[in-house]
Amino acid sequence: MLSLMTRKRDRRDDGGFTLTETLVAMIVFAIAIAMVTTALIKVQKYTADVQGSADANFQLRQSIAVIDRQVRSGNVLYSPANETSPSSCTASGTSAGTCMRVYTQANGSQRCVQWQVLADPAHAGTQMLRSRSWSPDWQTDNTYTSWHTDARNLIGTPSSAPFTLQGAVNAYSQRYLVVRFEAKDPRRGSKPAVITDALAGRNTNYGYDSGLCSPAPPAS
Repeated sequence: MLSLMTRKRDRRDDGGFTLTETLVAMIVFAIAIAMVTTALIKVQKYTADVQGSADANFQLRQSIAVIDRQVRSGNVLYSPANETSPSSCTASGTSAGTCMRVYTQANGSQRCVQWQVLADPAHAGTQMLRSRSWSPDWQTDNTYTSWHTDARNLIGTPSSAPFTLQGAVNAYSQRYLVVRFEAKDPRRGSKPAVITDALAGRNTNYGYDSGLCSPAPPAS
């Protein structure tokens, strides 16, 4: 009799989970895995966005530092609002102010430098900052560089142009360049990071032809 009761208890103890219990456990486990995966993806995306924003801000500040040296050593600043030549920068209409040219002697090298903000073909919905330079005699010495990307992850600022030249309307009196960039910054929510500066050019009034940097070499 005792042996029969023991066998019945053993069969009851070894019964395991029912099919319903197993399915419920699998569903709960799947939901938990999905929640954890979704959270990890969001964290990774946010981390990537923050890193991209930090990189963009760093690149922009570096670019402004370079522009500052060029403008402070610049003898002729060209009005960004007038950059309309397709071979130069294509900045007409609502795009006026997206390009800037300066004849500079920064680092002891006499050259023309051009900066441009335009849509980034590699990242839809964002803009990039790029630059190039050339010799004033590039048509004879064939010395000029191709466009180089300096910063990415910028956003458009329809209410304010990236480059604005203040002062008189002639090429010799304008010495005050306002630079303003906006970049994505997930840490600020919907508000972008605004990086702006006012740069003063060299106070040179005579001896430099306003056509030193015209025409520009072909875009490449």
